[in-house]
Amino acid sequence: MKKISVLFLMFLACLIIAACQSGEEQKEITIWSFTDEGEYAVEAFKEKHPDVKVNFEFIPGNQYETKLRSALATGIRAPDVFALEAAYLRKFIDHPSLESLSDAPYNAEELAADHYDYIQELERDSDGVLKAVAYQGTTGGFYFRRDLAEEYLGTSDPEEVSALISTWDDIFELGQRIYEESDGTVRVLPNQSAIGDIQDAKIEQPWVVDNELVIDQAKKDSLDLIDQAIESNSLAMLDSWSPGWVASMQQGSVLFYPAPSWFLNHVLQSNTPETSGQWGLASGPAAFSGGGTFYSIYSDGDNKDIAWEFVKQYGFDVEFLQNLAKDEEYYTSHRVANDGVANEIASEFLAGQNYFEFFNQESEKVDAVARTAFDGDIGDIYGNLLGSYARGNIKSKDEFWERFKREVQNYFPELTVNEEV
Repeated sequence: MKKISVLFLMFLACLIIAACQSGEEQKEITIWSFTDEGEYAVEAFKEKHPDVKVNFEFIPGNQYETKLRSALATGIRAPDVFALEAAYLRKFIDHPSLESLSDAPYNAEELAADHYDYIQELERDSDGVLKAVAYQGTTGGFYFRRDLAEEYLGTSDPEEVSALISTWDDIFELGQRIYEESDGTVRVLPNQSAIGDIQDAKIEQPWVVDNELVIDQAKKDSLDLIDQAIESNSLAMLDSWSPGWVASMQQGSVLFYPAPSWFLNHVLQSNTPETSGQWGLASGPAAFSGGGTFYSIYSDGDNKDIAWEFVKQYGFDVEFLQNLAKDEEYYTSHRVANDGVANEIASEFLAGQNYFEFFNQESEKVDAVARTAFDGDIGDIYGNLLGSYARGNIKSKDEFWERFKREVQNYFPELTVNEEV
C-alpha cells in the first residue's frame, strides 16, 4: 500500500513539473491592427510557432489611433506589436515607445536593404533609425478600362497606352478629345486627387522644416495642372470613395484611375467583379506610391523576442511574402520576394497582365520622400482645399493659398507660417 502511495505521489510530482515546464515554455503576444489583413500573417506565424499564443485584435475605424496612442503613453494593456498606417506613421515614429530595430539584438539594417527605397525612408525615424517594418508595396500605376482604351486610343496594350500618357499635356489633350468624341460621357480622370497624389511623389521638401511651413514647388504646380485639367474637360469631378466614383468603374465612364497597388484588390475586385478582364495597368507622367501599413514593437514590452519574430516574418521572410503574394495576389515591400514570383503571377482581372513585373519596374522609380509628423494633417488640409478649388468654390490661386495658410496656422499655432507663394 505504501509502495502504491509513493508511486502515486511521484506521478503527481511529474504532472506538476510537466505543468510548470509547459507554463514556462508558453509564450504570448498581443498584436493590434486597424486592418484584418494581419490575420493571414498570424496564421502563418502560428504554424511555425505552435507554442506561442497570439492575440490578434482588429480595431476598425477612427478609434484605433486614439486607443493606440493612449496605450503607448500609459503602458496600460499596450500591445507587443502594433500596426501603423502611413497617414499617421510619422506621428508615432519618433516616440520612445517604438523599439529601435537597427541595432542588436535585431540588426534589421541588412534585412531592410531589400525593401524599396521609398519604403525604407518611411520605416525610419527622424534620426534614420529603423522603427517600423512594411510588408506592403504601395507603388502606383494608371488602371484603365481596356474597352475605352480600344475605342478612344486605338489600343489596350499597356506599353502602348503608357507611351500615350507619358506627360500631363498628353493626358489633357486626350481628355479634351475623348470628352468631345464621347459627347461628354467619358472623362480621362475621376477627380483632382489623381493629380495631387502623383505630384506628392515629386516633392523635394516636407510640409514643415525647422518648425516653419514650406510649400514645395510640386504642390504649387498642382494648381496649374488642375486648371489645365478643368479647361480640357478631363475631370469627372467624382469624390473618391463615393457611390458615384465606384459606379464610374462599373459603368465605364472614366478611362484612367491613378492608384496604388492595393487598388486592384480592395477597390476594383471588391466593387466591380463583373468587370473582370476589362482592365489594364499603365505608367503615367511620374512614378508614385500611396498609403501603406507598417508594424512596430512596443519598447517596454515583455515579449520583444517573439514580437520580433512576428515582425521579421511579416516584413522580411521571403518564403512567407512569396506565399502572401501568390495566395492573396498581394504586392509586397520586398524586392527579392517580388522578383522571385513575378513570372508566376498574372491577374485575370487585368486580362492576364503580369502586374508584378509592372510594379517591380515602377517601384525602382519612386523617389524616397521625407515626411514629418505634420505632413498627414497638413496634407489633408491641402487635399480638401484642392477639391474646393477644382469645384470652383475657391476662385483664385491667391485665395487658395491664403485659406491654406490660415487653416494650417489655426490647426498648428506653434508653426511659423509666412511662406510667400
